[in-house]
Amino acid sequence: MQYPLAQELNVPGYQKVIRFEVPSLQLKGFIAIHNTFRGPALGGTRLWHYDNESLALKDVLRLAEGMTYKAAAAQLPLGGGKAVLIGQPSIKSKAYFQAYGYYVNSLNGQYITAEDVNTNTEDMASILLSTPHVVGLRNKSGNPSPWTALGAFKGIQASIQYLWHEKKIEQCRFAIQGVGATGLEVIHHLVKAGVTSITIADINPLHLQQTTKLYPMVRVVDSKMLLFEPVDVLVPCALGGILNQNTIPKIKAKIIAGTANNLLENYEVDKQLINQQGILLAPDFIINAGGLIHVSKEVTKENDKQTIERLNQIGPRLLAIYELAKHKKISTFQAATLYASQHFQ
Repeated sequence: MQYPLAQELNVPGYQKVIRFEVPSLQLKGFIAIHNTFRGPALGGTRLWHYDNESLALKDVLRLAEGMTYKAAAAQLPLGGGKAVLIGQPSIKSKAYFQAYGYYVNSLNGQYITAEDVNTNTEDMASILLSTPHVVGLRNKSGNPSPWTALGAFKGIQASIQYLWHEKKIEQCRFAIQGVGATGLEVIHHLVKAGVTSITIADINPLHLQQTTKLYPMVRVVDSKMLLFEPVDVLVPCALGGILNQNTIPKIKAKIIAGTANNLLENYEVDKQLINQQGILLAPDFIINAGGLIHVSKEVTKENDKQTIERLNQIGPRLLAIYELAKHKKISTFQAATLYASQHFQ
């Protein structure tokens, strides 16, 4: 089948950004390749109901840049890229993702896709019909969410150790924003570790129903209020941009560590506000690298033992970044960016 040609956008600082649209399939979106100095750009495909194309473009650019830093910090032979598709999950079909795969394939291996928000292994199988440049397939590495959650859990443990030394994880109170693919997995690990105080919120009632059925002891609050709960650790596992001039001053948690990307709405302003509040913020592209590490083995051909070794470095890497931030008197995000930049090439 013939699809309309993609439009290439000129975006300074990015190697390639394309916009594509197939009206008959309600397919519309962007692929952004930020950096391929270390290797092909690997990043997931996000399907979301953006209010307009400008917001979708802004999101894909931020996410792609974050993937560059994530891969570099984890010292993977990969670059940074991302894709966003504009629409409700109800528009998904085999033909929809087969068409999307055509645009992935048009980039000649510079971009490798995987699942992300509102996409899954079944969707990846449909993409595979049009391109080999897809990972996270069911008969290979599979769903990366459990691995993202496991890496985040290890990062949470490290953050608690760094801030409170003797305080044990089971003594901490947690608030989980978003209990979908990764958030629920984080709860699994917390409960297994002995945590009993967990407050949750999610805009999807089905996610709440599933979680409360598995863990009746969790407390459910409104999504708008969860950020301000009197807890020790805030665990964002939904979308980004939640930390801003309005929310940061009201946050009571002393640690923010979760799986969501692009937590800061305005990087330059919000990183300073976080510091002023005395909050220990785990940089997202460090703590949520577990999923990327897991699916990357389809590209790197590393074995499971090597993958686990990489994943186990998330905690020690965060500790090193916290120390770097303390030593240089900079934010943890600045320290993480500095750390990752050392491995760009």
